[in-house]
Amino acid sequence: MINRTIAKSPAAKDCLKILEAGLAALDPAVAVTQTLRRQGNTLHIGEREISIAKRRIFVIGAGKASAGLAAGVEAVLGNAITDGLVIDTQPRKLKRIKILVGDHPISSAKNVTFTKKIISLTETLGVSDIVICVFSGGGSALFTDPQIPLPDYQALMKELLRSGATIQELNTIRKHIDGVKGGRFAEKLFPATVITLLVSDVVGNNLGVIASGPTVLDSTTAKDARRILSDYGLNQVKLTETPKEANTFKKVENLLILDSSHALTAMQKAAQELGLQSILLKDIHGEARDTGIKLLAKLGKKTAVLGAGETTVTVHGHGKGGRNQELVLGSVETLASMKHTALASMGSDGRDNSDYAGALADETTLKRAKQLKLTPALFLQDNNSYMFWKKINSAIKTGKTGTNISDIMVAVRL
Repeated sequence: MINRTIAKSPAAKDCLKILEAGLAALDPAVAVTQTLRRQGNTLHIGEREISIAKRRIFVIGAGKASAGLAAGVEAVLGNAITDGLVIDTQPRKLKRIKILVGDHPISSAKNVTFTKKIISLTETLGVSDIVICVFSGGGSALFTDPQIPLPDYQALMKELLRSGATIQELNTIRKHIDGVKGGRFAEKLFPATVITLLVSDVVGNNLGVIASGPTVLDSTTAKDARRILSDYGLNQVKLTETPKEANTFKKVENLLILDSSHALTAMQKAAQELGLQSILLKDIHGEARDTGIKLLAKLGKKTAVLGAGETTVTVHGHGKGGRNQELVLGSVETLASMKHTALASMGSDGRDNSDYAGALADETTLKRAKQLKLTPALFLQDNNSYMFWKKINSAIKTGKTGTNISDIMVAVRL
C-alpha cells in the first residue's frame, strides 16, 4: 500500500489511487495460476498439454517476482514438484521450492554461489525431466556466473549503470560475459523439457532481455557487446559468443505471463472511475529528468496520462536518487504553473535505487520547497533527488512489492 499522506491536493490523491490500482494487478502468483492448470497427471499450459506422470519436475529461477511466480507454480503442482531453487531479493517460505535471498542491483559473491547451486541441481537432468523456469526483472543481477573475476564484473556493471546505458545495452554485455545468460542456461537444461514463465520489466517485452534471457535464443553478438563498451569508453573485457544452435532450444518454451499492459489496463479502469479520460503510453524511455515534462504536456482537462516503461539517468553529480525520483523532480518547476495537476512515478518493485519507490509532486511542491529554502534545480544538478524528496516529505514508499514490470507513471489534471 502506498503512503497516501504525502498527497497535498485532489489531483495528487488521484495519482496515488491510480498507481495503487496498477500495483494490485501485478500479482505474479495469480498470473501463473491463470497460465498453468493441472488435471490429474496432465499439466495444461494454455492450449498445450504435458503428461507429468512418473516425471521429475524442477522449479528454477531468479528475479524480484520469482518468489511469487514460484508460489504460483507450487499452488498448481504441489507435491508433484521434485525440487526447486529460486533466487529473489526477499524471503518466502514454500513447501517444495527453496527461496534464496540474493543481492541487487550489483551481483555479489552470494549470488554467484546460489547460481552455482542451481547449476548443480541441473546436472542430472534427463530427457524425461521437466524444468519450469521462473524469471523476472532483477534476474540478471541475482542469477549470475560471470566468466571474468567478480570484482571486475561488479566494477563494469557500476560503470554502465552510471553511464546511462539502457537495460538492453547492459544485458547485451552481461550475456557475453556470463555463463547462464543469453541462452546459455538452456544449454545446461538440455535435453529436459523446459517451460519458462516470464514477467517483463523491459521496454518492448524482448524476451531475450528479461533477466538477460537465460533460456532464450540470443539475437545479439559478442561484436555488439564490444561496440557498446567502446561507445561508453569502457575497457574491453573477455567476451564469448552465446549459443546460436536452434537444436538447443527445441524443447524450450518461453511464455510472457505478466507485463506493463496488465498495470495500464487496471490504471485506466481506476482513472475512469475517478471521472478522468485516459491517455495510455507504453514503452516510455529516455532521460528521466525530461520525461515528466513530456507527460505533463499531453494533459488536457479531466485527463490522466498513464505510462509504463524505463527511463535512464545519466549521472553527473554525486547525490543519491533513482530514475523515478529524478523524473518527478525534473517536473517540479513546470508543475508550479499548472493548476489542479499532479505527477507521480514509481518502480513497480517498490525500490527506486533506494528504499523509496518513487515520488509525487503537484502545483504546491515548488512553493513548499521554497519555504524550506530548497532549490529543485540544484538537487537535479547533483542527481540528489532522494534528499529533495526526503526533505519535502513527498517520496512514495511501498516496501518491496514482490513484483517487477518496469516503472509506472501517472499525470493527472482535474
